[in-house]
Amino acid sequence: MILVKKVNIQKLTAPLKMPSHMEINGNQEVIVDGCSGVLEYDTDVVRIKTGKLIVRFTGRGLVIKCLTADSLVVAGFLTGIEFIV
Repeated sequence: MILVKKVNIQKLTAPLKMPSHMEINGNQEVIVDGCSGVLEYDTDVVRIKTGKLIVRFTGRGLVIKCLTADSLVVAGFLTGIEFIV
């Protein structure tokens, strides 16, 4: 007799809090996967939440080109990226 136990995958992966993936294309564009919300949005500052981390982009002429449920694209002239715990 084979016993099969059902396992809740979400319960197993929840403590892992998979890290976000960030792709930086020069100083013109940043693609962030794992974004859970936009906290601040201006032409000089974009601040987002990614799990337990807050990421702050600074620059000139910043725009959010694309925003989905878990990712976003920030474009413009990027001058800084700050990681806030």
